[in-house]
Order: sequence, then C-alpha cells, then structure tokens
Amino acid sequence: MIWLVIAYLFHTMGELCISPVSLSYVSKLVPGRMIALMFGIWYIALAIGNKTAGKMGEQVATIQENHSMSYFFMIFTFIPIGMGLIAILLQPVMKKLMHGVK
Repeated sequence: MIWLVIAYLFHTMGELCISPVSLSYVSKLVPGRMIALMFGIWYIALAIGNKTAGKMGEQVATIQENHSMSYFFMIFTFIPIGMGLIAILLQPVMKKLMHGVK
C-alpha cells in the first residue's frame, strides 16, 4: 500500500513542479497576440495525454492475458526512457529555436 501512496506522491509532485515552468515558457516564447490560444492548446494537450493514459489503463487485462503483467509495466518503463532520450537529442534544436530566451 505504501508504494501506491509514494507513486501518487511522486506523480503529483512532478506535475506541480513541471506545470508552472512549462506555462512560464509558453508565455515567454509565444507572441503576445497568441498567448491565450497557446495556453488553450497546452491544456488540450494535457487532456489528450490524460485520456490516452486512461485508455492504456483499460488495456491492463488484455495485455495481462496475452503477455504478462511485467510486460505491461515494461511498456511504461521503456516508452518514457525513449521519450527522454528523444528530448535530450532535441535539446540543441529547441535552444536554437528559442532565440536566447531564458
């Protein structure tokens, strides 16, 4: 039970740390006339991510029947690692596109 509580704690703390920073960057990098639109797109992206997570969560039984429960959790280990590596590789490109905004 404690692992579940700790997992929720880390997810919540991560979201609370990332959200203000990312919203700050959206307001810095977007032209003034498009700020409201970009904030809306940001929240739509969050909604799509949450919906996708819910749909993946519905697949637990199917994946467990066809493979195993460890395979299900392995999916959620390797996908974030892969996305993190892609983010690291794209960092120089993103910095160049930011035109010196810090």
